[in-house]
Amino acid sequence: MVLMVCALLAGALGCLAIALLDVPARRVERGRVEAHAVGEVKPLLERMSDAVVHGVERSMTRQGWRPFTSEELELAGIRSSIASLVVLTSCVSFVAFATGTVLLGSMLLGLLLAALVPVLSKLVVRLRAARRRKRFAQQLGPLLQLLAASLRAGHSLPLAMDAAAREADPPMAGELGRIINEYRLGRDLVQAMEQVAARMRSLDFLWIAQAIEAQRETGGNLNEILDQVAETIRERGHIRQQVVALSAEGRISAYILMVLPVGIGGYYCMVAGDTMSLFIATGIGKLLVLGAAVMYVIGGLWMRSIVRIEF
Repeated sequence: MVLMVCALLAGALGCLAIALLDVPARRVERGRVEAHAVGEVKPLLERMSDAVVHGVERSMTRQGWRPFTSEELELAGIRSSIASLVVLTSCVSFVAFATGTVLLGSMLLGLLLAALVPVLSKLVVRLRAARRRKRFAQQLGPLLQLLAASLRAGHSLPLAMDAAAREADPPMAGELGRIINEYRLGRDLVQAMEQVAARMRSLDFLWIAQAIEAQRETGGNLNEILDQVAETIRERGHIRQQVVALSAEGRISAYILMVLPVGIGGYYCMVAGDTMSLFIATGIGKLLVLGAAVMYVIGGLWMRSIVRIEF
């Protein structure tokens, strides 16, 4: 028994000595560890695409040129990077050029299709951003109702906006979350709201920010002020919908008149390519095409100014 106690005591003292002295273990070479480590192995195609995207990013950084801005992609709801979008657009342009040259048998048509792809990508980004701004404007009425209800319940304005951000749908939830985060970092609440109004190009949201600023300076019941602003926004929304309904026929006519020349020209290029080549092979044909293009642009801008009503 005594020998067993002495052995246990010696073992405990030995463990304590190792723990206190921190005897260093033998170091293993890094190469031996990496040889048996399990790492992520990407496919060859993914590695090639990543290398191309990084190269495009470095090239745009050196030149200081970017076809899109981060704000445009964020407003459009596109999560890809600018370099990835540029690479994708370039690939689609190459496919369009190959399609026009090989399948349609016209290098000029292939160049035209390849040139249209970047223009269409820019147009798609702008349309998605405009759709997001339109949806943001439609959510202002329910937002004011939520804010007024929270204020009547005794919450402060930042807490009311935080609650509205959790209950609202995109894009309102994201923009309100941006405002609350900036406010928590020390920025003025009204200034953050004005920046969001400028980003979303919303005059109604700017009115809300100005109403809150006026209530700060002069005092008064913020609930009643928000109710009046909400009523004004609803009336403007009704007028806007009436204008859209009354101008729908004009807008559809403008779209048809803009698409019709391009469609007929493309159809005759495929059906009667020899006849249409006269507009490219002869001097008078080039002048006619140039004059038609100038008149086409002028007519498009004219129709746009007619059917686009701002108030």
